[in-house]
Amino acid sequence: MGSIINRIQGMLEELPKSEAKVGRAILDDPSKIVKMSIHELAGCSGASGAAVIRFCHSMGLDGFPELKMKLSVELVKPEKTGYYDIEPNEDFEEITRKLVSNTVQTLNDTVGQLDKEKILLACDMLQQADTIYAYGVGASWLIAEDIAQKWMRAGKHAVAIADPHILAMAFAAGSKKALFFAISNSGETSEVLQLADEAQNNGLKLISLTRFGQNKLKQKTDVALETSRAPETELRSAATSSRQAQFLVIDILFYFYASHHYEDMIEQIRASRAATNRFRES
Repeated sequence: MGSIINRIQGMLEELPKSEAKVGRAILDDPSKIVKMSIHELAGCSGASGAAVIRFCHSMGLDGFPELKMKLSVELVKPEKTGYYDIEPNEDFEEITRKLVSNTVQTLNDTVGQLDKEKILLACDMLQQADTIYAYGVGASWLIAEDIAQKWMRAGKHAVAIADPHILAMAFAAGSKKALFFAISNSGETSEVLQLADEAQNNGLKLISLTRFGQNKLKQKTDVALETSRAPETELRSAATSSRQAQFLVIDILFYFYASHHYEDMIEQIRASRAATNRFRES
């Protein structure tokens, strides 16, 4: 479902030089790669066979055969959406078309690389936690609020705290069975990294939500959930799509959690709905 070509484009500038050579050779002519051996790709890219294998692992693949399989499937698709930036003085219809295309592509790419085992593990950690803290900066704050609202409906003590100092104090003074859900698209946001360290120092479990690839936050957490990453754009229209992808991952996690705790969830949702309905009636 997800596009391996888009994944390569999004990761290319952050790869080591030898792996970037492999990526550029693939992007230059993907159709040729599906007919090559690993040594032929190494030769045409000016890299080594080991670099090809490392490149596959950087793309989240088991190896070169899986890379060829994904390229083969993608190349026979009759139509492919993609990522587009917004240009000066575009009309309403074109902006709308581009944003829809960006969102659809990002959601497909995100689902295509989402790891079921990580979702299962995250659900277990959320179930065992007696308190859930969520935090993000900027647009990621919207995701933190969504997490808190969802798991509050699930009957958990779940809070999104905007002040990192207060959140650090909560880590120190609160339950050691708490969990910290850290959101940063880049995985490099300084406040989020500092809070991840504080959470670890106080014995909290950590779940992160970042874009695909290596980053500092991912290395600190017990479970690292990831969205796809779009190629960089001038106007950052891709940032809009990445936010939608973050919401999608949280939705998938929540409804998977709800499905596996169905009876308890139904009661909790009924109770929360009744509480909010009383406000409408007053």
